This record gives sequence, C-alpha cells and structure tokens, in this order.
Amino acid sequence: MKSLKKKQAILFVMPRLPFPASSGRKTSLYHYCRILSEELGYRLVVAAFLEGGDDPNLKPDFIERLEILPKATSKEKLKNITMNSLIGKKKPMQVSLFWSKSAKDAVDKLVQEEKPDIVIGDMVRSTDYIKDIDAFRIADLDDRISLRYQRQLDNDMNGINPYGAFLNTVPSILQRIMLFHPIKKYVVKTEIELLKKYELEMGRECEKTVFVASQEAKDFNIELGEEKAFAIPIGVDTDTFAYRKTGNDGQVIGFLGAMSVAHNENAVRHFISDIFPDILKSEPTVKFLVIGGGVSENLQNLASENIIFTGQVPDVKEYLEKCKAFVCPMTFGSGIKTKNLEAMSLGLPVVTTSIGAENIDAVDGRDWLICNEDNKFAKAVVELLTNEEERVRIGINASRFIEKNFTWNVAKNAFAEVLECE
Repeated sequence: MKSLKKKQAILFVMPRLPFPASSGRKTSLYHYCRILSEELGYRLVVAAFLEGGDDPNLKPDFIERLEILPKATSKEKLKNITMNSLIGKKKPMQVSLFWSKSAKDAVDKLVQEEKPDIVIGDMVRSTDYIKDIDAFRIADLDDRISLRYQRQLDNDMNGINPYGAFLNTVPSILQRIMLFHPIKKYVVKTEIELLKKYELEMGRECEKTVFVASQEAKDFNIELGEEKAFAIPIGVDTDTFAYRKTGNDGQVIGFLGAMSVAHNENAVRHFISDIFPDILKSEPTVKFLVIGGGVSENLQNLASENIIFTGQVPDVKEYLEKCKAFVCPMTFGSGIKTKNLEAMSLGLPVVTTSIGAENIDAVDGRDWLICNEDNKFAKAVVELLTNEEERVRIGINASRFIEKNFTWNVAKNAFAEVLECE
C-alpha cells in the first residue's frame, strides 16, 4: 500500500462528468474536484462516463486530465444484471449496469500512466473500478442508496424502475415483463439486499468511505465495527446563491430537481394531487413552478394554467427568484437535499417534510417549516404566500443558517481531514 502524501495525484472515477454544475450531484462533484485541485493542491485526473448532453470540451482547468470511459453495450448490461445480480446475486444492478471490461481496462491504463496516490470511486456504481487498485482508496458513496430504495419500496412501489435507463433499450414486450409487479417487487427486494451487502463490502475494502450526512457515516461505522466512514457535507456557493428579494412574480411556489429521479417525480405528483388543491382554494391564482429537466410525458400531462413545468433551465436562480415559497414534499429519499440548501441560501422560505429535512438540522419554525401532514403542509405554504413579514423572517434565518453550516469551506475542511492533510 502506498503512503498517503499531499500534493500528489488523485484519480476520481465517476458515472457522469462533474461539469457544468447543473444538478445536485454534478454540483457536488464539481466543487469536490475544485477543492481537491485548487484548494488542497492535488493533481486531479478524472475518468467518467458520459450522460446525455454532456460536453467534455467544457472541462474546467482544475481537472488536469479527463478520460471518457466506454459504456457497456446493451448486450453486456443484460448479461451483467442476469449473471451477476439476478442469478448470481454477487453485485447490485447499480453496479452491474455500469460495469464494462473496456472501461476497467481504461481505468487500469490510467493507473499505470498516472500512478495516483489516491483513487476515489463516486457512488456504488463506480467503486468496482477502484477496489483492486494499489492506492489509498476512497468509496464516495454519497448516501445509503439501499436505504433510499427501501423507503421507496415502502412508499411508492408503482413508481419504481429498478432498471434505470437500461429499460428503454430492451423491446417493449420485455419491458412489460420486467415491470410486471411481482417480478419488479422481487427485483427491488433483491437489489436492496445486494446494495446493503455491497456498501459494507466497499466500506471494508477501501481505506475510507464518504457520505454527505454525518448520521449516515455514524450508522455505517457502527455496522462496520470500525471508524472508517466520514461525512463531507454538501456545500452551497453562497456568493452565487446570495440572499436576495424573491417573489417578485406574484403568488408562485417553486420546486427544483431532475424529474427523471424517482423521489423528485413522486414528490411533485404528491404535491399536485394531495396538497396543491387545498392551496388553490385559498389562493386561486397561485402557480406551481416545477424547475428541472427529465419531465415524463405522464407528468407533463398534469400541466395547467396553475402548474408549469420549465424543463431544464440555464440558470435555476432566475426561476427561484420568481417564487415566494419553495416546497420539498419528499416521501422517501436519503442523504441531503441540495435543492433545499440552495433555496434557503437565496432567502427563499422552505416548507418540507421530515424526509426532505433529514440531515440538515435546521430549526423548524425558525429556519424553515416541517410538515408531514398534507393539510398542515398546505396551510404553511398559504401562510408564507399571504404573510410577508413571516416569509421574510424565515428567509433571512434560512440564509444565515446556510452561510454558517453549508459553505464549501466546510466541505474543504472535511476533505482535508479525510485525506489527512495538515
């Protein structure tokens, strides 16, 4: 095992480009890379798969070398999930769907050429590429995805697609079979067990494991029986998301997130069907602004004069500024919700659930409002729309809370501890 040295090379393997900072996870990866390179002085090499719309030419200067990894073919993915996940039960589908022998060869070649002292795998789907590398290995798991899947299974079985985008690559008749409720339920339950096992396996195998939430790191260490997991909190660029006057476009409620993500789509559907009608009774002109791309056709069909889907936008701040209140009516999820942090930093008052509030530790009634019952959630939103003094008070407190607890400087200090920098 190589000794850990400051000012050396880091190889960061990830399932998406860490730029531009256009979504919650991409924003985190962008700032993680910036911190490692510009603030902690490491030479940064990134190996990543491409997602739709990604442009490698936008690479920031703090990434010294970027290697695009070849994706597995549909045939390779089908073989992986069949033999390794569904039959062999060796690896979760999250890992099998991202595994490619060609990509592993590319990663190993990078290791030979760059000789990194540190390698980081982003989320469980990338950790398989780093576990056998002779370096200081960090499994950046982000959150307990096994917990997220379990909560989704308990709350919204119909909305689960355990196969991800891979489902769209198979014939429609096979899609219907794969989504047949008993088959899907078996697949999801199997995936949860495989994820639990695999997360702990990576925790034991790698030198350090990273989560965004301190409680998840603590719980993980208890399960491991070792103090190997650390929390590196999500930060907010508080200059970009500086406090400002919001709500200049009238009675507008905002939500932000990638609509292709299950917990976001579920939250929007839940708000529209179970909460928004009560708000409309009190405020018939109110508009619900859903900011983010990946809106399905079924979700788009819910659009109306009062419900607006923006699609992907170049600058979310411009749309958040239109809003008087921000809602995060999550019924399942894990980790930390970046959307809440960014809205709070702007001074936009947030109404959320206990799931949406998890791991942030802001004070209910001071920094934001937490409501788990639909009627109370609606009442809290109406109060913010009609009581300007209360709206401004909570917005100011929210912005101050973020400035104190969730800047990227906090993340930098946590990274320095994980990397044993002095």
